[in-house]
Amino acid sequence: MKLMHTTEVRALVELQARDRAVDDLAGKIASVPEEIGGINRAFEEKKDSMNAAKETLVRLQVEKKSKELAIAEKDEEIRKHQRDLNMVKENNAFKALLSEIETAKKAKDDIETEILGLMDDVDKAGIEDKKLQQEVKKLEEEKNRRVKELEAAKINFEAALEAARAARAEAAAKISEAVLEKYEFIRAQRKGLAIAHIKEDKTGHISCGGCNMGLTAQKIVDVKTHDALVFCDNCQRMIYLDKTVYG
Repeated sequence: MKLMHTTEVRALVELQARDRAVDDLAGKIASVPEEIGGINRAFEEKKDSMNAAKETLVRLQVEKKSKELAIAEKDEEIRKHQRDLNMVKENNAFKALLSEIETAKKAKDDIETEILGLMDDVDKAGIEDKKLQQEVKKLEEEKNRRVKELEAAKINFEAALEAARAARAEAAAKISEAVLEKYEFIRAQRKGLAIAHIKEDKTGHISCGGCNMGLTAQKIVDVKTHDALVFCDNCQRMIYLDKTVYG
């Protein structure tokens, strides 16, 4: 179909504006759960980081405690060997005990060095744990505030959508069934844009506002005709000239 004689072009333009408002509001409503989900995921990720930091701190504290117990064991081992020195009479046994005492002291020194390193690690882990706890608390407050805002916005969007659908129904009632059916078909095929205005650049080139393809001389004549609904040869959208419709 190349052209339809109708007085409903302006009504179609209005209907498309109403449809776009409906689509925009529906999109905003649909985006709210997605945005809330993203906020919750970000919070859970931060909380996971906090929990991991806490686990690291606890693990280091347990390891440090274990090393301290190992030192106590070495001290007891050294004291025992020193007591035993007073009881042995053979030179070889005496030397063996001295060797065991030195070995225990060396092991104790090594453990003490490890504890010093662990103490530094525990301090750093404690700082990281505290920092993440503060960040999680702040993020949770922000999350709760933002979720409330989004939920309130969703309620407003839903009320606005109801009004927009009512306005859309009024606009659709002004259009004949045959033209409305054609409009709905094209809109479904062309991502919501069923009717597009004609564009003219500084060079005088005239094209379809939907697909940007240039119009033939006859098509230009057609769109300048009053009470004519013209279709683009390329994208099949309804096209109109602003000054013809609103002039």
